[in-house]
Formats: sequence, structure tokens, C-alpha cells
Amino acid sequence: MSHQGQGLGSVTVFGAANIDHIGWARQPPVMGASNPGHTRMTPGGVGFNVATILARLGHPVRLVARIGDDTGGDTIRTAADAAGIDTRHLSVSSAPTATYLAALDDKGGLIIGIAGMEIHDEMASGRLRTAIETAPDGEWWVADANLPDETLAFIAGKARTTGHPLAALAVSPAKAVRLAPLLPDLNLLFVNRKEASVLLGLADDAPPRPAEALAEALAGRPRPDVVVTDAGNPLAAAHGGTVRAFIPLSAQIRSVNGAGDALAAGVIHGLAAGRGLFEAIRPGLAAAALTMEYEGTVPPTLTAATLAARLGAGTRTES
Repeated sequence: MSHQGQGLGSVTVFGAANIDHIGWARQPPVMGASNPGHTRMTPGGVGFNVATILARLGHPVRLVARIGDDTGGDTIRTAADAAGIDTRHLSVSSAPTATYLAALDDKGGLIIGIAGMEIHDEMASGRLRTAIETAPDGEWWVADANLPDETLAFIAGKARTTGHPLAALAVSPAKAVRLAPLLPDLNLLFVNRKEASVLLGLADDAPPRPAEALAEALAGRPRPDVVVTDAGNPLAAAHGGTVRAFIPLSAQIRSVNGAGDALAAGVIHGLAAGRGLFEAIRPGLAAAALTMEYEGTVPPTLTAATLAARLGAGTRTES
């Protein structure tokens, strides 16, 4: 592996980059009908969002993703370059750039999201080799479950053999299953309650378990630390046999889109700076709160300074 002068704070993100089409209802939505509201189109995707936030927080970041040879792909590359992300490992396809369509209610809550992500199936392991072979020693790797099973397995195997700490985001219940065989090779797993239930093989009609119980069950399997979110309820973090709950910071919610990505980026920011998991949760909660107060997925005001200012209000811990 090469040394690029990026230090231990550098991060490589393997994942999705797409164009988000987001619509907000102005009033409580009526299902099956047209609702007055407003829409916005912006670069997004789990990998893109995490990479952009980490770059704005001062980390050297490389984004490994697949985009189309189209306006959407150009928009993503331009936005990533502007954020200071190393885009040399963005590969270009003849397929259209991925899209994500989300409908939000009048309080910013997600009604439904539809992902057109076929292009990510092209992310075979061969497209990652150069990025992996040139990765700085000791940097964090981040992967999201939009990537194919075999590609995620390749990343996990390389992380194990090279000693790179690896964090993974489950993305959705449908894609979370891709991470199940990789749990022994993960250092950190981000899931919500539904995704955690899928990974634990719980039946759809099983009694709901609290986030703390889900985190404990997942962390009890080989290796990973676990963060389980539960919408606006306390999230749970498991590390070294201990599970703690953290209350989200208050926010004037405009959109929940991207909040989970921001949480993960904030936590990785803390870990890459040398903090332990429980201490690293604090910048994650602050990043999520700042993101929910913005109508896009990555607020331009989310910087190291604004993150520190939001943290100044403190973070409460339940247990």
C-alpha cells in the first residue's frame, strides 16, 4: 500500500452515488392522490453523502463509485470535486446514473423511497482494485450495501488481510442481507431497527425488539461494533460487551433524507480522529441533527465549525 501523506484521518468510501429527486407535501398527505408540495433534485447516494460530509469535516476522502456518462454523472462529479473529494476512482458507465425518488410528508418524514440503482450492479471487484492497492495504511474504509454481494465480500476480505478498519451501512432491509456473511470482517455496522431484524433473521410478525436488544444481539456475533437507529427514538451503540443508548439532539426537522448517512459520517469522523465508539457517537448525532434541518441530503453548512457548535449544547446518554 502506498503512503500519500493523508495520515490516519483519511477515508475511502465504496458505494452509491446517485441523483436524488425529493418531494415534500405541504399538508398531511392523502394517499392515492396528488398532493400540493415542492420538489428538489440534488446529488446524493449513501456513499456520496458519507464521502461529502467527511471531506467537509476535513478528512482526505476518496470515493469509489459508478456513474453514468450523462448529466447526472457530471453533476455528481462536479459536486464531489467541489467538496474536495478525490474522484479519480469514479468509473463511468453507458448505463444511466442511479436515481433515488423519495416522497416526504409535511413533517419531513419518509413516506416511500424508490431506488433505481441498477448501475451499481456493475461495480465488480475489478473496478476497485486500483483504489484498494493504493490505499494509505491505516485509513478507514466505508462500504454501503448498494454494492453487489461479491464486491462487498471482496472489500471485506481485503480489509481483513490489509488491516484496514471497515464500516458498513445496511442501506435498506432488502439490501441488509448482503452484509450477513460479512459480519466477522466488519469493525462497525450501521443499521436501523428493521435492517437489524433482517440480519438477525427475525420474522416480520415477531414482537418488536428495542434498539438496545438488537445491538446487543448483533454485536454478540463475531467482531463488529454496532449502531442501531430507531428514527427519533434513542439509538443504541454496542462496543466491547457494553450497550449504551443515546438520545438524538433536538432539531427543527425539514427532511429525514440523509440523516442516517450523516450519523454514520459523524461517527466515522470521530473514530478516524482517534475517539472510542461511545465518544464518536456525539459528532454523529450532531451531523444528523444539522442534516435534518436542511431540505437536501448534505447541508452546505455542515462543517467542522458548525459541528463543534452543535456539540456545544451537549449530548445526553440514557444508559
